[in-house]
Amino acid sequence: MTRYGSARRPPQNARWWLLVLLAACLGASGCSGCRQDAAQNAAGKNNASKDEDAKEKDDEDEEKKKIPDFEITPLTPLLSESIVETEGGQSLALAKPGHWTATSQRMKANADDLEARTILEVLDSKGEPQPLPHTPYDLVSSRPAVLAKGQEKRIEAGLLIPDQSGRFQVEARLERASGSAVREAPPPASWRAMPSYQYFLVVLAAEPAQYTFLKVTNSVRAPWESSSGRYALHYRVVLADGDQPPPLPSNPLEWTSVAQLWWDEPNLIRISPEQQQALVDWLHWGGRLVINGPDSLDALRGSFLDSYLPAYPGKAREIGSADLSELNDTWTARERGRVVSPLAPTKPWSGIELELRDGAQRVPGTGGLLVERGVGLGSIVVSAMQLAQRDLVNWPGYDSFLNGAVMRRPPRVFRVEQDQFFTGLEVDWFNVADHRLDAYFTTPLRWFARDAGAKANARDEPVPVDPQAVNWGMAGGTGETRTVVDRAGGMGAWSEFGDVASAARAALREAAGVRVPGAGFVVGCLAIYLVVLVPFNWMVFHALRRIEWAWIAAPIIALLGAAAVVHQAQLDIGFVSSQTEIALLELQGDHPRGHLSRFAGLYTSLSSTFDVEYDQPTAVAAPFPRDEEFSLGFGDSYSTVAFEKYAETKLRGLAVSSASTQFVHSEEIHPLEGAVRLTTATNRMRQLENRTGYHLSDVALVRREADGTLLGCWIGDLRDGNVTIVSFRPISSDPKSVPFAEERQAAAEKAAKSGEARLNVEDLVKVALQFPDDGDPLYGGRAETRLVARIDGALPGAGPEPAVSQSTGATVVLAHLDYGPLAPPTPDANSPSDVMPAGEVRDAFEEDQGSDLFE
Repeated sequence: MTRYGSARRPPQNARWWLLVLLAACLGASGCSGCRQDAAQNAAGKNNASKDEDAKEKDDEDEEKKKIPDFEITPLTPLLSESIVETEGGQSLALAKPGHWTATSQRMKANADDLEARTILEVLDSKGEPQPLPHTPYDLVSSRPAVLAKGQEKRIEAGLLIPDQSGRFQVEARLERASGSAVREAPPPASWRAMPSYQYFLVVLAAEPAQYTFLKVTNSVRAPWESSSGRYALHYRVVLADGDQPPPLPSNPLEWTSVAQLWWDEPNLIRISPEQQQALVDWLHWGGRLVINGPDSLDALRGSFLDSYLPAYPGKAREIGSADLSELNDTWTARERGRVVSPLAPTKPWSGIELELRDGAQRVPGTGGLLVERGVGLGSIVVSAMQLAQRDLVNWPGYDSFLNGAVMRRPPRVFRVEQDQFFTGLEVDWFNVADHRLDAYFTTPLRWFARDAGAKANARDEPVPVDPQAVNWGMAGGTGETRTVVDRAGGMGAWSEFGDVASAARAALREAAGVRVPGAGFVVGCLAIYLVVLVPFNWMVFHALRRIEWAWIAAPIIALLGAAAVVHQAQLDIGFVSSQTEIALLELQGDHPRGHLSRFAGLYTSLSSTFDVEYDQPTAVAAPFPRDEEFSLGFGDSYSTVAFEKYAETKLRGLAVSSASTQFVHSEEIHPLEGAVRLTTATNRMRQLENRTGYHLSDVALVRREADGTLLGCWIGDLRDGNVTIVSFRPISSDPKSVPFAEERQAAAEKAAKSGEARLNVEDLVKVALQFPDDGDPLYGGRAETRLVARIDGALPGAGPEPAVSQSTGATVVLAHLDYGPLAPPTPDANSPSDVMPAGEVRDAFEEDQGSDLFE
């Protein structure tokens, strides 16, 4: 039934479709706007992000523009890296004049990898290359500089410093492999030449700051307080962090400016094998190694120094006043002063017992608290206690103990002097006049090829009186003094006119050049030529029934004969070159490495340029002056010679003009198969053993006793691997008498009769037979046994390019077989407190500690 008056209800599914349609309409209109707003917001954010990225990129580009392609520090001497002394706000770059010096320069490539080379050169006051004295050359040093992008690298190179004083400049250029220069290279660096008597004292310690006190000890600063200055520093103290790579050269020939090395628990891993070997070589030629304290000795077990140590570390001990009695008895007494206060520790010190090794001895006057052992010419001393502890350092006798027992220097005397302007403390060597600035006293190093017969004093002498100047009231009157320096580089300087160099130069002048064939050779060649040309030629073609061919063969035979003569005479029709080498090989004890000094002459008949190549990485080389009278000819100019350390070591670019000879001086540490040893057989007979790998001729042994008595033994030939009995007999100690000169003359005549060509090296042998005299305060009166011999021919390891057609040489061998003990250490004659009021001494000490003079 249908109801009227009521509304009609739609079906249920229809309502749902209406709702869906309504939602679709709403979505098609209002929601699309929402999406547009969201998209716009997202686009805005993206654009802002892009702007920020672009800004950051621009900032990065600006920063990159600010970073140079290369960062290069100024060139400094390697040993000066750890010296923080300043002058006028600038670091001091210190180097010994006349010494080969290890240099250091830090580099970093920021843009890309770099393959380049660094070139070092010393400049004169005008900024021009400084020529080598007495030669037509200037010398540069060069080595590779290969840098990886972003990694800092320290480039080390060796450089020969000229003999000069004051300041000088060293230029370090950086050149790419293409030859173009790197513009970021710093300007030439300003260096200072150290005085002749001054050397480095290097401290290698885990806590180097503990050793700052060394800088203000009188043993180091050598007070000389006058109107001209306060100190004559004997040493520059290098405080090196033992946990960092040490500032030690890798070449022992660059250690010549290091007198003492103090050792206190450095990290052995930081010391490279090359530095370790260089240290051992340095010891054998006189270096003094001070091993401090109880812990360092134990840390060296099994190390590269183990076989040279003077003692084994024993059990721990406490050191009290009773253990210091001998130390007090020896070092508190004074010959010219009061007895200083005895050493009394505030509490017992920590120490160890020292168990002596073979060849070691307790240092006299130390109660066994110091033990030392000789290593070749050098020595190692080790202490049972810490040498830097406060009680010991504050002891009034410490500086005398440091000077005499630890550093092994002669005794001193203190005084107060007054001039018209100043009154101050001065120190000098006791009972030795006018040698307070003598390098013989400040360094124990002795390199025979450089130091034999050398004087190394710096002294004040009166200015010669000029009567005319006096009359006019000008300088030159009485009372004025001037400083005279015997040798700017002191001991160990590169020597071109010393005793060894002069003897080698004389031998080169006599032997260098082309060997002209003798008359016998010419007559023999002529006879053979005539026999072949006439009868033999005629017989051959007569047998062939072709006599007319003999005329055709004649010119051919003549040409072949001429070629044979040229070959036999080593004469290449005017294109002649030759090399002559005179050398000295110095050996120390059982050490299987020798210091080889070569003096070579290169001759050419036509102008040539030679490169001399060396096998040993320790080699250093420079042109050698022909005489002291050299002067550059009119219109001539200096040529540049480069000492290069690349894959090979070379002296490159030695220009030799036609029909002339140029000399080269090189030195190296030459490895041997073994040593020359003087031993005692089971029957107690002395015997000499040769394990060097070379045949020794004209062998002579000479022993000097401590009282100056000479003993000798002539052996003659001693082949490699042979052993011979030694029997010494007294020989003349007259300085004009040369031991075994007659025996060497007989050996030379025998060689000449057998047709053996031997170079005359008698002058060099005479030098090798000279012992240190009383002018050497460390070794002048020391007993020593040495061997002097010769090796006919040049030792391998050096040769010119291009190769020469003739080569000859001779090597003199000087082997220091053994040394007597050093003289007992002696305390100073007095102390500063004996000549100055105690308060003034203490005030001066505290003033120096607080000043930056040594910082």
